Amino acid sequence: MIKTNKMKPGLIVTLLFGVLALVACTETTSDEFCSNPGQTCPDNSAIEATACCTNEDCHWVYNGVNYDCNGDDCTDAIDAILASACTSKSAFIDVNETDYEVLKAQMQSVTAQLLIEAREASGCVN
Repeated sequence: MIKTNKMKPGLIVTLLFGVLALVACTETTSDEFCSNPGQTCPDNSAIEATACCTNEDCHWVYNGVNYDCNGDDCTDAIDAILASACTSKSAFIDVNETDYEVLKAQMQSVTAQLLIEAREASGCVN
């Protein structure tokens, strides 16, 4: 009598789902997720800047200029935008440095949230 080696259907389904999960996480980039957080400078002037992220990196756009981030670290981009958007308008206003630090932290938080959304949309959370 010859025995045949039959795989159980449950094992086949499990292997199939495992392969599909690996394929789903090999996507190199997700769609771009963008948000204008509607921030204002300490002198209450609006900052019309938009943060955008894929699952790999982020950038900000202000006055038609793209400010690239270093991966997900947007400190330099945010500093450049705030220098352009806020300091020239508040030259004669006594502004507390803490106000700028809070604003920078809020903008970095927006970037971090967009990066999470992009990574979740790609099927791979890092």
